[in-house]
Amino acid sequence: MLQRTILDSLRNWAESDYRKVLILRGARQVGKTTAVRMFSQDFDTYIELNMEIPEDKELFENYKNVNDLYNLILLKKGKKPIGRVLLFIDEIQGSSLAMASLRFFYENMPHLYVIASGSLLELYLQRERLEIPVGRVQFLWMHPLSFDEFLLATGRKDILQLEFPFPNYSHPVIRDIFLKYALIGGLPEAVMLWLKTNDIVLVRDNLNAIMESYRNDMIKYTRTPDQAQVLRHVMNTAYLEVGKQISFEGFGGSSYRSLSVKNALEILELCRMFKLLYPYTSTELPSFPQKKKRPKLLYLDIGLLNVQAQVMADYFGSKNLNSIYKGAAMEVLVGQMLMAMEQKVGFDVAYWKRDVRSSTAELDFILPWKGMLIPVEVKAGKTGTLKSLFIFMDISPLDFAVRIYDGEYKLEKLTTPNGKAFRLLNLPLALTPWLFDYLKLEFFP
Repeated sequence: MLQRTILDSLRNWAESDYRKVLILRGARQVGKTTAVRMFSQDFDTYIELNMEIPEDKELFENYKNVNDLYNLILLKKGKKPIGRVLLFIDEIQGSSLAMASLRFFYENMPHLYVIASGSLLELYLQRERLEIPVGRVQFLWMHPLSFDEFLLATGRKDILQLEFPFPNYSHPVIRDIFLKYALIGGLPEAVMLWLKTNDIVLVRDNLNAIMESYRNDMIKYTRTPDQAQVLRHVMNTAYLEVGKQISFEGFGGSSYRSLSVKNALEILELCRMFKLLYPYTSTELPSFPQKKKRPKLLYLDIGLLNVQAQVMADYFGSKNLNSIYKGAAMEVLVGQMLMAMEQKVGFDVAYWKRDVRSSTAELDFILPWKGMLIPVEVKAGKTGTLKSLFIFMDISPLDFAVRIYDGEYKLEKLTTPNGKAFRLLNLPLALTPWLFDYLKLEFFP
């Protein structure tokens, strides 16, 4: 069973004096149910319900109060509560009554540990116009395996135990393992299949099956056949749009109108299949991403992009990740790793754009952190190609920036064509999960 770092967050929740009912959120197939089952080993009594199972759903239909409900659950499941009790309500979007019960579990049974989970929860709440019991619940997001979790899965805990910063001699070893992560992605089922069989064809077929299951799930939540057709088209062609600012009108070479595509993408974003990144146009806070500007598209998982774009074979024998899918795969991979850090570090990943006729520029990512907007460029080229980064630095109050690339770790002192000096942290692609640790090391010792 794969070790997941979210277990630490679950334990922090359980130990908090201000614990509320926890809703574990995230896309299907990222391992939420498995993580809770692993976490349940910390408890004396574990009760699991699934709102897609009629017998479990019926438990919530005729109760008078939450104490009666709890006793009915114990009776039906043949459980005798001993010590600490964890109640897990899976696929909670399948029952509005189960959703409503969370408030009463929090108010009337604070000794009970309650976790709910739902892969399509946001979409369901929007469609049914239901509300989460605000003030009684807290949230935790789960993502595909991060690279550090992938290292654990492949039995390389020793790398994670190296003294930070990672010594230079370890970088080639880390990169070799990272190539596998870049190929397979972080969906637990695909990772486990690779570890068991080492058969990339089986992994490819598995990822295609997962993608088809996503298509079938999403279409259940469309209201008309036309909307279902647009949504399926968007899912089938999104790989063509990564790494660039997208246009809703005519998305994926279609004749679909802007509003139809936008609605489809919003559904897919609610399900965490994709994320739409909107641009900052400022170089400092306070400011906000501009929702009227054209967004960029990020995938849930690099493995899904690889199978859709049919580039898995390109990873074998490749000496340079920058060349795969014209560099778009690398940008998606970095975006995936950054999204996995959002909750822990406390930022919302976006990109940066400057629309000035004489000086247009675009940076791949911008990270709001410690009251700053940190510029991050994902680049293959030499420093002389960093035109957009130089433009950003000329108008930014910062004196440092980040380049993530398939190269070696180094800190450079650069000067823009306009004469501003700044420091550039060149971070190997495989070390992206430790970006903020390296920022602290180099710029905030």
